[in-house]
Amino acid sequence: MSISEIELKFLVNNIKKNIDDVYYVSTVYPITKNSLIIKFHHSQKSDVSLLVSTLGVCITKYQYPIIEENEAIKKIKTELERSKLIDVSVFAGERIVQFIFQNIVGIKYFLIVELFGNGNIILCNENLKILAIVNSINVRHRILKPGLNYFPPPPRGADLFSINFNDFLSLVEANKKEKIDIKRWLGRNLSISKKFIEYIINSSEIKNKNINELSTDDFKNLFDGLSLLIRDVSNGSGTFEACILLDENNNPEDISPFIPYYSINSDRIKKFNSYSEAVDEYLNYLIINSDASKNTELEKRIELLEHDLQEQEKAKSFVISKSNKLRDFAILLMQHTDIVLDIENSFLKKILFDFNAKILNIKGKYFLEIVDEKMPLESHNFNTPKLSSSLFNLAKEMERGLITIESSQLKLQEQINKLKHQKNKKPLSSVKVLTNKEWYEKYRWFFTSDDLLAIGGKDASSNSVIIRRHLTENDYVFHAEVNGSPFFVLQNANNSKADISQSILEVSQATVSFSRSWRDSLSSSDAYWVFSSQIKKGAPTGQFLPKGSFVIEGKRNFVKNLEIKLAIGISFIDDKPLLIIGPYNAIKKRSICMRILLPSGLDVVKASKKIKADFVDYSIKNDFPKTLIEYLKSLSIDDIVRILPVGQCKLLPVEKAELKYNFELVTEK
Repeated sequence: MSISEIELKFLVNNIKKNIDDVYYVSTVYPITKNSLIIKFHHSQKSDVSLLVSTLGVCITKYQYPIIEENEAIKKIKTELERSKLIDVSVFAGERIVQFIFQNIVGIKYFLIVELFGNGNIILCNENLKILAIVNSINVRHRILKPGLNYFPPPPRGADLFSINFNDFLSLVEANKKEKIDIKRWLGRNLSISKKFIEYIINSSEIKNKNINELSTDDFKNLFDGLSLLIRDVSNGSGTFEACILLDENNNPEDISPFIPYYSINSDRIKKFNSYSEAVDEYLNYLIINSDASKNTELEKRIELLEHDLQEQEKAKSFVISKSNKLRDFAILLMQHTDIVLDIENSFLKKILFDFNAKILNIKGKYFLEIVDEKMPLESHNFNTPKLSSSLFNLAKEMERGLITIESSQLKLQEQINKLKHQKNKKPLSSVKVLTNKEWYEKYRWFFTSDDLLAIGGKDASSNSVIIRRHLTENDYVFHAEVNGSPFFVLQNANNSKADISQSILEVSQATVSFSRSWRDSLSSSDAYWVFSSQIKKGAPTGQFLPKGSFVIEGKRNFVKNLEIKLAIGISFIDDKPLLIIGPYNAIKKRSICMRILLPSGLDVVKASKKIKADFVDYSIKNDFPKTLIEYLKSLSIDDIVRILPVGQCKLLPVEKAELKYNFELVTEK
């Protein structure tokens, strides 16, 4: 499979449509040695993940595990983070995509992705000097490595997007004497993939004749049909059905922006609403099944353990070698017990030399040094049988130490076998699908009983962002009468013609419940609200405002004696389940089940674990769909901790709420 230049044009247009110049790069991380994710952040829209790989490029819905960064990825990450994507294009006649980023000081960087051969990802500066490259190249026509300038490979065939009919006809005339059929001729002379050639020939009235058998009108019809196909696919303006072609085992085998004309079993065609969705799923399959994706934490742990096992084997061999040498030396001495040995004896000097041993005199005391071991001698004259016996004992002592090494080896091998079994049992195909979050989900948020959106800060920074970026002239602003209170904004409150007193009460309660009052285990507190025009974002002359603080002018509308109480429930956004938290009445209206939270009780981690466990139990007992139960089981404790108020929580029993939800929708999802 290969993604052609035509298909790349479509993918690039889709990227441009979804990532505008308001998005900025929040992070870059590798998922294989030849693939990385560039995550884009927007203050009011969902984050976007861009998959950049030597296999292809696309906006992806998948959440891949992160692997250790290599030097090239570290450089790409350093230069691109906080920058904006200002342009994306495809090199004419090539399967090469060029991303242009610009950082906050105006410096541009070019990220070039080559999708031919072994593929490549290359970061260049404004002068196309290579700063980082995933796969260095040194071939006859190209040398690419850091420090050199980037240049593309020699062109292969005419550019489909710039050729006109006269150029096309000139190519035909130059080859008309050859006996070559039209399919082979198109593949040889145009930069076009086989799937497009097959489609255009089989959908036209022209059969696969030799080019010298076709008339000018035939070539004109062929050229017009090819031009229309290229335009419709690259612009996404055609009425084609994108698909993945499956092999006999129902694994993806190829991908196409249209249903192929050649004969194929319909059961082996998986259709998609858009070509970008098909590419995302196909690249996901290739990545998790490629050798490159095996560079995971599990593989690294196995590699480290195998290295330790090899080191233990070396240590074992070394000990055996030393003990054998000691035994051999002792046996040789035993064979000459009739000789009185002293340090001047020629026989002793010879065997010492043969065994790379020596007699040392250290501060008037004699030692035999052999295999890095020092053995004390009684004098320069010594007893041969006694020395031999000491050498045998030292050898035995070393060999007893082998038991420890062998025991350690056995444990290492067991760990390796366990990890290998785990690796085979749990393949990398368990890549999660990213959940597209709404912009307000990064804050405290809920919809009131009157269907108005309320957003609140989690800390000084988010308080500041909410007031400075999201506050409009039609909003109400809420704050508690305690230190350590969030700002809550009730959006479009001034536009509502209905009575919104219930919404004001709910937002006021949320404001005090997410304030320090919760951590201090208070039972009630006061809040107030003001119009957005009463909020002054700058400090008075000569004064200083801490981050997240603002000046409020004019009358404050107080709401007194608010109960410190929240509720957490299971709700849905676009038929996707999620946990929501807020005032009791607002959560009850939008949840299928819920529970009340009060200050004091369990610490936030224990409370989160119990919330998860109890919701899972409730969903099982009430026959909720399997997909919903699996969602609840997959929730991380950290995700629940993040939405709870700061402090301890008392949990009341799970109860049924008011939302009547069609579970068939979540089952289909």
